[in-house]
This record gives sequence, structure tokens and C-alpha cells, in this order.
Amino acid sequence: MRFSIRTKPSPAAERRMQERTTEDLQREYDLITRERAGGHNALSAINAQNDIARELERRGH
Repeated sequence: MRFSIRTKPSPAAERRMQERTTEDLQREYDLITRERAGGHNALSAINAQNDIARELERRGH
């Protein structure tokens, strides 16, 4: 079995990210961080957080 590390979000996720404000993305990132600190470490949440981090980085935040 081959695993690959995603370096960018799916096209659909990328479009959704670009439609949202930086503040909205930062709030969602912070929410996921709090959930993960509480022990909720679903792979989908980790992937979403990584997608958000990449978009925020792209925006220079």
C-alpha cells in the first residue's frame, strides 16, 4: 500500500477556502485546535486544519 502526503487541498476544498474570509478561516483553525486539545483527533479534522493552514499561509497570515 502506498501513502502520499497531500500538499494541497482538493479542488472543491480549495474553492471553498478562497470564498471564506481570513477571519473565518482563523476561527475555524482555532476551533479545531481546541477540539484536538480535548482529545478529538479525527483524521478529517486534521486534514481540514492542514488545508486551512496552507490557505492562511498562502494569504500571508
